[in-house]
Amino acid sequence: MDLSVDLIKRRSGHYDLELVTLLDVSRMNICRLIHLEHCVNLMELNLNHNDLQSLEGLPPLPLLRCLHLSNNRLASIDSLPSLPLLEELHVANNQIQSINFVELAKKIPSLRTFDFSGNGLDDSSTVAKASEVFPYLLFLNNEVLALTKLFEVLSSEQFEVENGVVSSIELEEKVVATMDDKVDFIDETTSHLEDLLRRCDQTMAKTDPKLILSASPFSESP
Repeated sequence: MDLSVDLIKRRSGHYDLELVTLLDVSRMNICRLIHLEHCVNLMELNLNHNDLQSLEGLPPLPLLRCLHLSNNRLASIDSLPSLPLLEELHVANNQIQSINFVELAKKIPSLRTFDFSGNGLDDSSTVAKASEVFPYLLFLNNEVLALTKLFEVLSSEQFEVENGVVSSIELEEKVVATMDDKVDFIDETTSHLEDLLRRCDQTMAKTDPKLILSASPFSESP
């Protein structure tokens, strides 16, 4: 089915598409995206568990921060439009065979969370390439990059054994440097989560409770 205007209204609780900031249309058997260009203030879009084979119809939404596309039938995300504020991209469990990370980073430079697991792209070289090209990335394929980097430091060949003893000073310096990065990561992530909760509270406060209930996938039909 197509993503209709009526479906957007029902699931968002808004009758004016320009007021929609959060849209969850997961598990709706959607195979084609239309009408999203009218949702100019959309900040989070959930399209998980649908039948999308391409991203045709997804416009360059200027305020979009979170995009869920997992469990579809996507073969490529090369046609992803420019989304300058996007911080989360979830495309797990699709049919993606390759990703041009360099070109993708130009379109979504603010990315912090990226999940492309379940696409046969989990080899170490692909994961390493993704972590290199996105400067603000914190989570990659459900792993915390700060902890991954700490493990790499502790297990790397940089700690050469001299006379059977690892230099404790060198070890301490590298671990402290990595843990400093981890602290920065925690601060940034906490701030990000607090901002997300504030936006959710603001959206719920402005929305009629009856509309929220009618838009819920768990509400009973009259």
